[in-house]
Amino acid sequence: MPKFNCLLKIIVIPAICLALIATVVAQTPNFPERMPIVERPFSDDPDKFTFAIIGDKTGGGYDKWPVFDRAIDEINVLKPDFAIMVGDLIQGYTSDAAQVETEWKEFWQHQSDLIIPFLPLPGNHDITNPMMYDYWQKHLGRTYSAFTYKDCLFLLLNTEEKHSLPEGSEGWIETWFGDAQVAYITDELALHKDVRHTFVMLHKPAWLHEDSGWSQIEERLSDRAYTVFAGHYHNLTLHTRNDRRYFVLGATGGGFTTREVREYGAFDHYSIVTVDGNEINVAIVEPGHIYPADLSTAEFKAQLRELVTIQSHLQVKREHASSGGKLEIALKNNLKKKVDVDLVFHESENWQTAPHQLAFTLKPGQEATGSVVFSALTEALLPLPIYDYSVLYGGEQLYRRTEMVYPVEPSAMQQIADWMLLGTFRLDVPEELAALNIVPSDFSADTPPTYDKSANETYQGKHGDIQWQEHHVDSGSVNLDGIFNKPEWASAYGVTHIKSPDARKVFAEIRWGSNLGRLFVNGVELATAARPGEHLFYGRVYVELPLKVGWNTITVHSGDYTGGWSYQMAVDNTKNALQFSATPD
Repeated sequence: MPKFNCLLKIIVIPAICLALIATVVAQTPNFPERMPIVERPFSDDPDKFTFAIIGDKTGGGYDKWPVFDRAIDEINVLKPDFAIMVGDLIQGYTSDAAQVETEWKEFWQHQSDLIIPFLPLPGNHDITNPMMYDYWQKHLGRTYSAFTYKDCLFLLLNTEEKHSLPEGSEGWIETWFGDAQVAYITDELALHKDVRHTFVMLHKPAWLHEDSGWSQIEERLSDRAYTVFAGHYHNLTLHTRNDRRYFVLGATGGGFTTREVREYGAFDHYSIVTVDGNEINVAIVEPGHIYPADLSTAEFKAQLRELVTIQSHLQVKREHASSGGKLEIALKNNLKKKVDVDLVFHESENWQTAPHQLAFTLKPGQEATGSVVFSALTEALLPLPIYDYSVLYGGEQLYRRTEMVYPVEPSAMQQIADWMLLGTFRLDVPEELAALNIVPSDFSADTPPTYDKSANETYQGKHGDIQWQEHHVDSGSVNLDGIFNKPEWASAYGVTHIKSPDARKVFAEIRWGSNLGRLFVNGVELATAARPGEHLFYGRVYVELPLKVGWNTITVHSGDYTGGWSYQMAVDNTKNALQFSATPD
């Protein structure tokens, strides 16, 4: 096959240049003085290199091309000098020339993504009979060969050489290799007896069979440094013979019965061999965990942001008995794989949803839309509707999120920036609490102090006398840790004021960055706002503030055990009807 012949030329060129390469001296980094480094020697071998070994693809595994393809992709990322495949590239076992041609075409379609030189050797599925042997010779080339690379000898052998004889001919070869191949091996070993290492590649592990003819090859290897790699059995096993390593490699997409225990050797893999001086390191790599540098790109993330668009339209009609709205979802799959999107509303005593669940499957390039209608009694809007949605990308979970249907978008809420703060007070609780969601009795029973601008009153705090202090925040978050110098096992109060033109209910959101929290409006506690509490949504909660005409006092009682102490509060003022002040006249 022309493709294979071209790849052979790529291998030959480095061999021609060996004389030049051998003169190169290995370089080590020029470190500055006292450079932090763990003392291990750098390689001093200018001929250090790596190569990949790909295992059997066939003998079953009809539906496992994705495994083979993934291995090819990963080898491209690792970019060794070249790759060798130890046979069984096609299913074979047929005398139908058209079928053989079809199977080879399928293999080359998958192999063609490999960007490094590729050296296959034949297996029993590739050379099953004299017809398939002739096909190999005509379209791929030699059935056994040898080459040197960076002072190492590679012997690529054919354990199916018996099929070199025409069907029906006499004089059947007694061994797997045949006299001609053994003579070729003998000559190559004699010609390259001083190489630093010899690698022997063959499909069937001939050393496991007495009648294979392996003993005469092993005798010729004698005292030289060598390593042997074979395939065929689709199960990884390391043998030791003559103090040398003999590997039976597993499959790379071939058929076998998997075992969860990796030590059993029944899993797909390929191998990366590193030659460093006289050291030979073999890494067994299971496809699926090596990725290219462009795995996760900004372009992918941008397309991902366009994948799901969800808009909620909730109208609260105070003058009507019920309120409701619609959630609209739009999907646009500009990604390369199929996408599955599932949206499910949580069960609710107050809210009715129709439908309760939406499910979509989109192929690349497809778009879709859907909607959910929801309603509740206006006097029973809280807690607000909550839904989950998950996205599968190519059958794998991309993400799963939980969202709330907001009456007002959080970004449109007005952050309360001005507060009067009083703290810190001691929490009457042992510091070796078994759980951080325990509420001390003194915290839950405390009556909030009344802020009086003119009184200038003094209180007994955790570390002495304390007074109200004015505090402004630009971000909206009141960082009590920073304000009170990171106290622990302490509580504090925050007071602000809201002026309303009439009696009304307004939505507010409070975010607790603390273990304990309480919220009061004009001295009356809103129990649904407390932390800990069953209505919290990732540390925050929506409440309705019952405002009277004029100024209303909002009091936050917050407590913390071991740090990260803060809170923030935002109010629906989309019509600009409300006024805010920490110290109103």
